[in-house]
Amino acid sequence: QKTISEIGHKWNEGFVTKKSTPTEEGVMTYTCNTCGKTKFETIAKCAKYDNTLSVKPKSITIKYAKVKSKSQIIAAKNAFAIKNAKGTVTFKKKKGNKKITVARNGKITVKKGLKKGTYKVKIQVSATGNTEYNAAVKTVTVKIKVK
Repeated sequence: QKTISEIGHKWNEGFVTKKSTPTEEGVMTYTCNTCGKTKFETIAKCAKYDNTLSVKPKSITIKYAKVKSKSQIIAAKNAFAIKNAKGTVTFKKKKGNKKITVARNGKITVKKGLKKGTYKVKIQVSATGNTEYNAAVKTVTVKIKVK
C-alpha cells in the first residue's frame, strides 16, 4: 500500500489570501485535498489603478469697480472643486481672454481693465499620479462674470 507522500498531492483551486497591488505582490494559497498540506504562490503586482481625479468648475463673479482699479486674484479653491486627485495637481490655461491668466497652482488672475461681461476660460487640470495610480487630465470651463 502506498503512503500519501507517494501518491502525490491533489491541490484545490486555491484562493487569494493577499490581493496584489501596484506596489506589492499578492499570495495565492492552495490546500491538498488528500492530506491538508498548504502551499503558497506569489501573485505578480497588478497594473496601476486609474486616477480618480474629479474636477467641477465654480462660477466666479467680480465687481467691475474692483477690476477697473486693479487686477483680481481668485484662489484655486474658489474656482474649482477637486476631489480624489492622486498625485500633484497642476493647472494650465488652454483657451480664453488674454487678460485672464491661470498659474500652475490654479490661481486665476483677472487683469486690470477687463470690461464687463461673461468670460469662459478653458483650463486643463492634471494630477501626476503616484506609485499606485496613473496620471489623469481633465479639461474644464470656468465662467467668470464681471458685473
